[in-house]
Amino acid sequence: MRAAGLHAIATLLNTEAVLIASKPPNSGDDYKHPEHAALISTIKSRIEGVLAANKYVICQYNMPRTGLDVAIKITPGRRAPTITALDNGAWVAVSVMVEKKVVADIMDRLVAAGAHDVLLIKLENCRV
Repeated sequence: MRAAGLHAIATLLNTEAVLIASKPPNSGDDYKHPEHAALISTIKSRIEGVLAANKYVICQYNMPRTGLDVAIKITPGRRAPTITALDNGAWVAVSVMVEKKVVADIMDRLVAAGAHDVLLIKLENCRV
């Protein structure tokens, strides 16, 4: 709205989206309508992707190989950081998912550990 020069005058209704999948009683993981299981799974993973994207950012930085062990302790990632060799063999590029709520502290710690070119990239959606 702001991009179009508009602003809210009043809130008429607050809403919330909820995904509900029926399962028969005492059925374990079987859906009441198994023909919808694939669709339910797709919608669920898309919602989870947006929620995860709102929680994380991508942090990319260059680091001397000699300081890589320290950097990995600061940014271990969700599973492991992606480490790519740079043209200068003494340096690597590191890419990792970091929670938004701690990213300022992480950036400060990385720079103190010797990281250069620290970038944050916003996620729109992801599957984690």
